[in-house]
Amino acid sequence: MAEAATKVAETRPGRGPRYNEIILSSIEVFSRTNYEKATTAMLAKEAGVAEGTLYKYFPSKKELFLACCQYVEALLLDRYSQIYRETGNQPVEYLRRVAHNYLDFVKENPSMRRFLAFILNNAFDEDFKAELEGFVKLNVETTERMIEKAKAAGEISRKIDSRSAAWMFVGGYFTLIMMTEISADEALDHDYLENFFQSILNIGT
Repeated sequence: MAEAATKVAETRPGRGPRYNEIILSSIEVFSRTNYEKATTAMLAKEAGVAEGTLYKYFPSKKELFLACCQYVEALLLDRYSQIYRETGNQPVEYLRRVAHNYLDFVKENPSMRRFLAFILNNAFDEDFKAELEGFVKLNVETTERMIEKAKAAGEISRKIDSRSAAWMFVGGYFTLIMMTEISADEALDHDYLENFFQSILNIGT
């Protein structure tokens, strides 16, 4: 279990340590098997609790899985919010730091990376699809607004189509996961990511 994720889990409000322990251990299980094969008995054993205790927190395996999705999303959004507080008036720098921070997250949390890959591969489930769509839409809309701010500030060309660039930027999140899962080592290199980032916005260093 990733140390960084554990530290965040211990400080997230409103749920309590046992809830977070179940979430983190379940992400570990889901990341090394698939949704269908991960039984509630397996999930409870990994969390160190009885099945009955598991059901006190999550009425079904699907609700637990979706809670895991929301947990990973919240970890990322927490990071992005902190970056916005520091660089919200520097839109290009904000986007650059978001991209590199996401790469750090992927490197620091391999189980969560594999979990995100699993969600991508199982978007045929309507509930999983709805959760993924909501997260992607939020990221695309935020990115589009920041690109518009960068254009208005003269940081990037006004000729760039903000919507298309936003989709390419957010799509890069999942491209990075895919590359990592097939052992394309350059995906974990910050210089490679910087080149990718600059190509989307057509900017230099």
